[in-house]
Amino acid sequence: MKQLTLDDSIDDLLSQHQYSLLYFTASWCGPCKTMSPIVEGASDLMKNRFNTIKIDVDSMASVAADYGIRSVPTLMLVNNSAIIDQRVGGLPQQQLIQWLEQRI
Repeated sequence: MKQLTLDDSIDDLLSQHQYSLLYFTASWCGPCKTMSPIVEGASDLMKNRFNTIKIDVDSMASVAADYGIRSVPTLMLVNNSAIIDQRVGGLPQQQLIQWLEQRI
């Protein structure tokens, strides 16, 4: 899982893989703290199928605004820079993997 920083270009990261999972989170968000290891685990299991980009909505507010993020945690599945699905809120790892497998 790649943490997006000010030095990164979201477009460059999205272009590296056909599919990307954008994980919008915040350090103050309780459900995000629960979701982080779940997203990381799913990313590790499926790393050859998609790229995962973790985006802190506070430090990367412009990126969050560009994607219309209103609540965290938000998971957004992107295919060639086009959003194909998203989930808001927490998910158990098995549901997350099932959701990803249905779409990739």
